[in-house]
Amino acid sequence: MLQLFQQAGWVAYPLGLCSVLALGIILERLFTLTRLRQLEDRAFAALQASGGDAEEAARREPEIATAPSTRILDSLRPLSGASPEMIQQAAEIALSLQRLRLRRYLGTLATIGSTAPFIGLFGTVLGVMVAFQGMSRSGLSGEMMAAGISEALSATALGLLVAVPSVIAYNYFLGRVQALLLHVQGHVARLAPLLTRPAAAREKQEV
Repeated sequence: MLQLFQQAGWVAYPLGLCSVLALGIILERLFTLTRLRQLEDRAFAALQASGGDAEEAARREPEIATAPSTRILDSLRPLSGASPEMIQQAAEIALSLQRLRLRRYLGTLATIGSTAPFIGLFGTVLGVMVAFQGMSRSGLSGEMMAAGISEALSATALGLLVAVPSVIAYNYFLGRVQALLLHVQGHVARLAPLLTRPAAAREKQEV
C-alpha cells in the first residue's frame, strides 16, 4: 500500500485523506452501534418497570438515557394520556429522528466508496497523458513507457483499495442500523400504549 501511495502521484493525498476518514467512521459507527444495541435491551426493561416514564427510568439507570427507546419515550412523555393515533404519529416522527442518528456519517462513507475509484481513475488518466507527452517529445523507449503507465495505474489501484472496504462497511452498517431500528420499533410499539392510560391508572399499576 505504501508503494502504491508513493507511485500514485498527487491523487494519493486526497485518497489518503479519504482512507483515514473512512477508517475513522468505521471505528466510530462500530463502537456506537454496538453500545446502543446493548443499551437498548436494558432501556426496554427499565421503561417497562417505570410504566413508560423515560425520566423515571433514566433516574434509576442513568446509562440508558442515550438508548433510542428512552429518547423516543421521553419525546412522547408530554403526550401522556393523548389518543393512540396522536401517540402513533409522534412515535413515527421520533423513530425517524433516531434513524437519522443511527445512520450518522454513513452518507459520507458511501460518498467515499463511490468517488474514490474516480479519483484514482483521474490520476491514471493524467499519468498516461504525461507518459505519452514525454514519449512524443523525447521518444521514450517501450520499457520506460511501460514503467510510466504502471505508475499511472497505481492511482486506480489505490482508489479501489480505498473504495472497496468503504462500500463493504457501508452495506454492513446499513444492515445493522435496519436491524436495530426494527428492534427499537418493537419496543416502542409495546411501550407506547402505556402512555395512553390515565395517570391515575399508571400510578395504580406501579403500586
